[in-house]
Amino acid sequence: MKQKFISLGLALAMLLGVAGCNVTTPATVGTIGGVEIPAGIYLLAQYNAYNTTADLVDFATGESASDVSVVLNAEVTGTINGEEVTTDGADYISRLTMSAVEYYAAVEKMFDELGATLEDAATSEVAQAVDSMWTTNGDLYQANGIGRTSLEAYLNNAQKARACMEVMYGPDGQQPVSDEEYEQFITEDCRYIESVTLPMVNYSNFVYAFNDEEMNTAINDIADDCLAYLQQNAGGSGLESYTALYGAASQYLPQVMSVMGSTMESAQTSYYIGSQLYLPDDLAGYDDGDGGNVLTDPLDAAPGEWVKIDLTSSIVLARAVDPFSMYDLSAYQSNYDLLTAYKLEEFQTELYEQGAAMEHALDQGALGTYSASNIKYSV
Repeated sequence: MKQKFISLGLALAMLLGVAGCNVTTPATVGTIGGVEIPAGIYLLAQYNAYNTTADLVDFATGESASDVSVVLNAEVTGTINGEEVTTDGADYISRLTMSAVEYYAAVEKMFDELGATLEDAATSEVAQAVDSMWTTNGDLYQANGIGRTSLEAYLNNAQKARACMEVMYGPDGQQPVSDEEYEQFITEDCRYIESVTLPMVNYSNFVYAFNDEEMNTAINDIADDCLAYLQQNAGGSGLESYTALYGAASQYLPQVMSVMGSTMESAQTSYYIGSQLYLPDDLAGYDDGDGGNVLTDPLDAAPGEWVKIDLTSSIVLARAVDPFSMYDLSAYQSNYDLLTAYKLEEFQTELYEQGAAMEHALDQGALGTYSASNIKYSV
């Protein structure tokens, strides 16, 4: 149930498609705050910025992100460090890249100043990730002037940020988050949700019930029956609540699968039962794009009541309950990374600001050598 530190996940996602310019010198692009910025780090940051920018481009027919000149010259509008920016692609990439290497430098500097250390588990995770990525994309990295040490340094930087946050705000940190702050965060920004999920897709035979009027109606009728069952039987907590959830799932899920031409053993139905704390990042995945939330809006409209929520690919019967009626704070601290959930955004903003404020001694010739116009996608 523990959550992964988000920066490493983002780093991995970015590195899987990394490319840059096919050069081997210069080895660095200068320093920020006295921290040396290796060329490989700059290339990774630049390519990540390029991908972000390309996602903002309105391509004409026949164009794509592989058309570097198109991306560089396109007008884009996006958000950089909380500020909306409208500019051409080249400038947007430049700003994003600089922000990323400033962040890198701020992390390295803070890590040294705090005397923080990386746990063996963190360095082992990085080493495994580098091995996997090098096996998959090593030729591409080498062709673009990116070595294993650059990959390792970038991923270690994410782990160092996590270590710094722990030293600053962890239980033994300089400014530890109090129990009262965590309790308020859990109560106001998180949701404890119990649920039974009824699928509207059967991947074993590729049946999409939400596209079939007859099946859609049949499954919605089953969902209504399941909702009534939960409203009548799942009003308690603890074992009583779980027993009711399991009873609902074992009774109604096989009916749903039957409608979609399949079967389900009662033992399998437990995988469709949920009882957990949803952190803000979890809830953000249900944003409807118009300022609402398809999961929390129905739950907040009927506090503590069972409601039916149509998520297209599934129907969820759910209720939100007081999280502290389920467990105490120590249980949540043991099973969730509350520090990251509560402090990450604020801490990263702090690092971006520190990086931007540090002295920049960058080699403009090196930056020109590593121009975004040299980006490639194949070797």
